[in-house]
Parts: sequence; structure tokens; C-alpha cells
Amino acid sequence: MGDAGQGISAVGFLAVLWTLTGVTTVLFFGRLLIRSILVKSFHLDDIFGAVAWFVTTVAIILATIANPLNYESGAILVGEIPTPPEAELEKIMVTLRKWNFAGQVLFWTGLYCAKLSFLFLYRVVFSSHREYRYVWFAALTYIVLSFGICLIGVFGQCGDIRYLFSYEKCNSRYALSLDAKLIWVDYFFNLTSDLIVAVLPIPIIWRLNMHIKQKLAVTGIFGLAAITIAFETLRTVKLYSEDFTLTNLYSYLELVIAVLLSMLPSYRFLVSPTDKDREYRRLFWSRVTLRSYHSASSDYSMHTLGRRGDDNEMGQEPASSLPMSNRA
Repeated sequence: MGDAGQGISAVGFLAVLWTLTGVTTVLFFGRLLIRSILVKSFHLDDIFGAVAWFVTTVAIILATIANPLNYESGAILVGEIPTPPEAELEKIMVTLRKWNFAGQVLFWTGLYCAKLSFLFLYRVVFSSHREYRYVWFAALTYIVLSFGICLIGVFGQCGDIRYLFSYEKCNSRYALSLDAKLIWVDYFFNLTSDLIVAVLPIPIIWRLNMHIKQKLAVTGIFGLAAITIAFETLRTVKLYSEDFTLTNLYSYLELVIAVLLSMLPSYRFLVSPTDKDREYRRLFWSRVTLRSYHSASSDYSMHTLGRRGDDNEMGQEPASSLPMSNRA
């Protein structure tokens, strides 16, 4: 069996996913260590980050289990192997649809938890900006509604939830037409929520008392959201054109990279040139290596990062959005 029309071998597909998931896992536990040493407490952004990591890991495990069936169905569709009898083909497709349904729910849940992790981090960092709270709440409302709309699309992709696992109903002309529309609905809300997460902190960053180079650097970091947006756009276009080459890979890459980026803000102090962050670095490594270190300000405060007169800069990256064969 070749690549079953997916543009990458089954082994290569899993190797890419598990490599990135491994990196994300290391960053996740590193984040927990940093927060426990410096912040000495966990906030809602940590909770959403943990949920995003857990859900994504489960999604990759399910993808690994369903991978042989996914490549078998792909090989049948592109003619690499003979088409089985109708009853057997229907059984394969219905089973795969069940795996894909679970994967789609996990995909949107992990993706939006990564976005909410950023959003609640902004709330902590910029808590001193009272006028920012209304904008933040509006952004939160829109992102939660976007998540709900994407989930509705998953449950309603065959028109009626009762027909979700019906081979005949899900391949009807009505269901295929509806699915083509839902692809763009999901894309719109996923893309706009990504842009909100990426753009929301930038106006306040440029009002902070930081050097222009630092502001440009922090703003540039948010450009990393373009990575997930690129995968999201490629996936959507390929789904709409029914070209499934690398589509499944793009979907999982969007998810895993989005969660990976949501872990990075905790590592800001490791590269920041400010005196405070240098002290936090010495404190952190002294705790990790079990060496004594005395500091006048041993408590790391996330709140001070967003104050107008603070010398610290906020370095964080936003996140973004699968089909598991069909759409996600």
C-alpha cells in the first residue's frame, strides 16, 4: 500500500504527529515547573492550557489507533486496493466516521482551549487596564460562541444528528452540500477568533514603557499565529475541493502547533533582557539545581507585566484549527 492518496506514508504521518506532541508535552511540564517555582500558583490560563494539552494528546492517540483504517479507506478510494463488497465498505466507512467524529470534537475542544489559555493570560497580565476589561469580555464571548458554532457543525454535518453515523444519509446530496457550506462557516469563525487572540494585546503592548525594539519583537512573536492560520487555510481549501492530499496532516499540525504555542508565554523570562527577568532566571535555576539563592523579590508576579510603567515586555504567541478524513 502506498500513501493512500494522503501525500505521506502512514509511518511518516505518525512520526510527525508524535514528534510535535512530544515537544508540546515537554513544554507543558516545563510550564508547570516554572509556574510552581516562580508564580507558586496556577491560574485559569494554566488550566485551559492543561486541558488543551490533554485533549490534544488523546486526539493523537485516537488518530494513531484509527490510522490503519484511515489509510485502508483512502487506498480503496484512490484504487490502490480492490473495492470490497458494499456491506463491508459501508462498515469500514461508518467505523471510520465514528473515529472521525470523536477526533473532530477533540480537535475543536483542544484548539479553543488553547485560545482561551491565551485569553485568560491576557486578563491576568493586563488586569491594571480597566478599559481593557470590556474588550476582553467581548472577545471571550465571541470565542465561546465560535466554539459552540464549530461543535454544532460537527454534530449537524449530516443534517440531523440521528443520521450522523448513517452511511447513506451522510453521503446524500443534501448532506454533501451542507458539509461544503459548514467547511466555510467553521473557517470563518476559527479564523476570526484566531485573529482576535493575536491582535487583542497589541494596542496595550505599544502603550507600555518599553524600547521600540522590544515592542517590535513582542509584536512579531504574535505573527507566529500565521503558522496555524496557514494550515487552517490550506486544510479548508483542500476540503472544499475534495483534495485530501496532506489534508489530515494539516489538520493535526494546526491543532498541535496551536497548543504548543500556547505553552510558550511561560518561557518569556528565559530570554527577556530585563534585570527583573535575569533575577527570575537565577532564582529558577537555583531551585531546579537545588542551590541556595537569596533575592529581594523572590515572587514572580504576572500582573506587573502589563503595567504602563513596567520595564518588562510580554512575550507570548497566539494559537489558532482538522478533518479527520472528512472535515473537522
